Amino acid sequence: MPWVFKGTPKGYGKGYGKGWGGGGKGGGGKGYRTPQALPDDYVATPGVTYTGTVMAYYKFQGYGFITPDQAGVIPNDKVFVFWKNINSTDRYPALLKDAKVQFTIAEVEKQGVKTLQAENVCEVGGGAITIQDETDAKKVFVGGQNLRYTGTLKFFLPKQGYGYIKIDPGYQYDKEGVPEEIRAEAAEMNCGGQNPGYAEDLKVEFGIWVTTKGAFKGYNVTLPGGAPMPVAPPPAPAPA
Repeated sequence: MPWVFKGTPKGYGKGYGKGWGGGGKGGGGKGYRTPQALPDDYVATPGVTYTGTVMAYYKFQGYGFITPDQAGVIPNDKVFVFWKNINSTDRYPALLKDAKVQFTIAEVEKQGVKTLQAENVCEVGGGAITIQDETDAKKVFVGGQNLRYTGTLKFFLPKQGYGYIKIDPGYQYDKEGVPEEIRAEAAEMNCGGQNPGYAEDLKVEFGIWVTTKGAFKGYNVTLPGGAPMPVAPPPAPAPA
């Protein structure tokens, strides 16, 4: 007989979403708290494809939660999703709240606790999730979206999720007020879909966009020639 969800155990789900994404995309979290353990009688079926709705996604922490369309098939009717399990062509994989998605589930062990996470997260029907183009279309660029500048990434701090670029001298701009140094956010560090690592005094190329408040920032930051930026090393395994 297949497992049927019969309600939330006492205390289950309290604080479930807090702190899950530490060290994830952008590195802005405080680290994983103890995940919620699966009920003893629950057995995941990895080969089954589910559909659901993104109930929350914390872009700069790199994680979120999905509510399945069919109630009662997953404990607590929500499943954790990590950015690395999103099928996306974006330079910074992410999900939008209330978006419809398709996914599978897998049992994983975190901090000695068996829990669930979503995998193979994509658009319903199997297509890759592409949020980037829609977001970029709303940006205002200096010189156009495809114009590239060169400079030196003075530093990038993964835990803080930002760095600063010193633009090479000699450029003329179509907008006034472009400073010699501009901020580069984690979302614009193009690491080929990976997590950006610490960097210092690194030659880069990039676009420049202007926020609604008039701040100039780096766009689609890469190594010279468009090569991906250095990625963060994998996290050390938890002690046994």
